[in-house]
Amino acid sequence: MPALEALHRLREDGVVTIAGVVTQPDRPGSRGVTSEPAVKRAARALGLAVVQPERLAGPGLAAVLAMRPELLVWAAYGNKIPKALLDAVSGRTANVHASLLPRWRGAAPIAHAILAGDDETGVTLMEGTLELDAGPILAQAKTKIDARETRGELEERLATMGGELLERELPRHLRGQLVRRPQDPKRVTLAPKLDPARGALDFARPAEEVARLVRAYTPDPGAFTTYRGQRIGVLRTTVTGGRGVDHGTLEIRADAPHVAAGAGWLRLDEVKPAGKRAMSGADWARGLRLGGSERLPS
Repeated sequence: MPALEALHRLREDGVVTIAGVVTQPDRPGSRGVTSEPAVKRAARALGLAVVQPERLAGPGLAAVLAMRPELLVWAAYGNKIPKALLDAVSGRTANVHASLLPRWRGAAPIAHAILAGDDETGVTLMEGTLELDAGPILAQAKTKIDARETRGELEERLATMGGELLERELPRHLRGQLVRRPQDPKRVTLAPKLDPARGALDFARPAEEVARLVRAYTPDPGAFTTYRGQRIGVLRTTVTGGRGVDHGTLEIRADAPHVAAGAGWLRLDEVKPAGKRAMSGADWARGLRLGGSERLPS
């Protein structure tokens, strides 16, 4: 959405005109209510035409070509851009990607930066090509990753940064003032879509690693464990110290639940028991009746 807002400001300044907005189709939401993409709502509020093809092929591609675009700009679109569309604009493209390419090409760059323990990330403005996230780099902006930042929080920050980068550099790109820098294939790392099943916490792993997984999987698809057969979503944790015991050992310390990991301990700061609202770990712990030595998962 910040990218669309940036384009709208450039439109108001007379830098570009916006022929239309392409976004994902409406999807079924909770309780059977259809959910509209946020970009669609924002585009309609700005009085822009919106098309929502399932794929950029056949009628969907024809609908976009009917807008007679001269430039393609996209951010986190989620569909491959076909050659016919790239040819229609003579390769005039600008793609905003949430990583410092060539590191973390793919669908989940923010999550993989957190999982890997990267100290910094950023946004890249590049030319779009047929190969995913492989186009020449036009401009980049960097930022440090906070040690407690979830993927959702970092996603919001990078979206804002991406909009700012686009607004600042697109006019220069259109004037031919940006140097196109090819990506180094030797430095490419891939960021595939997250597997929900891998959100199951393995307390045999070091506490730092488990904490990164929680951050990367929040708000979705979600990190979790089980307690007495019930799924417990884990939303926030803190790495702490403690005596060496079997991994997965659950203890209550200072009213908060702590779990022993393969190296170190994790304090469960925020959890979501199945069928309940999110709550602090301390609130959840108050409802537990621990009997002797208990472990997670259980």
